[in-house]
Amino acid sequence: MRRLLPLLLLAVAACQPLPHPLTAQMPVPNAPLAPPDSADIVVAPVAGAPPALGAALAAALRDADIPATTLGSGNKGSDHLLASATLRPLAPGEAAVVLAWELHAANGRLLGRGKVEGEAAEGAWQQGDAATTRALAQKAAPAIAQVVQAPAPRAAATGEPLLAVGGVSGAPGDGGTTLSRAMTYALNRAHVPLVEKAGDKGSFVLTGQVELSPAKAGKQQVKVRWILRRPNGAELGRIDQQNAVPAGSLDGPWGDIAFAVANAAAPGVAALIEKVKSEGSGAS
Repeated sequence: MRRLLPLLLLAVAACQPLPHPLTAQMPVPNAPLAPPDSADIVVAPVAGAPPALGAALAAALRDADIPATTLGSGNKGSDHLLASATLRPLAPGEAAVVLAWELHAANGRLLGRGKVEGEAAEGAWQQGDAATTRALAQKAAPAIAQVVQAPAPRAAATGEPLLAVGGVSGAPGDGGTTLSRAMTYALNRAHVPLVEKAGDKGSFVLTGQVELSPAKAGKQQVKVRWILRRPNGAELGRIDQQNAVPAGSLDGPWGDIAFAVANAAAPGVAALIEKVKSEGSGAS
């Protein structure tokens, strides 16, 4: 992904108590550029189906916390979903729709395959009716997601710090919910030990804040701040992300953008936790 802002890590003195929160700064992925580079699954056009079905499959996978897109070719690690649909006539004007899919790794290796069936009015199907394609996609998505689902948080050693992912405030559209889910997914992939909520014997709590500037010349400045705290509220560090995005592009579903933002920030969160642990133990 083309980086619009440089990555900057602010130096922090070691081997002493933390006088100020640790801070890392990095860009928010630009909305139009984020999907191909952030996707775990690239959904190809579905053979024998209206284009809306591919988009519906990508959306259903994102609802299952799997970054997916129909745009571009993804990155070098993206999996590729290939699917085809066939119709079998039922009553006049009605048909059974059979969706067969295969998921391939970036190197072409077959990861899994499956088949689901639904019913549709032939006219609605041919026109790419949103409810019809969404219903079929939602039937297929759970099995596809299971093939690539992030592993459960690794077992923590006795006394190892645990992190709870809290809420995200200030985000337009569905950003609050989607960013929190995406960050949980990204931290799982980064092997950060997690607990479900702050009260579950967690050592750290991560929350998010989003600010959007007024639109100017078709752009808005978006700022995302991830704050690492102790359960008692004491701030330990933060990750600041910002960038210009097309005005209004974050007012609805965040989709791939939330995963791109979380994927960019998760390594910094992990680094902050390690830094706090190092400072707390007096390591150099």
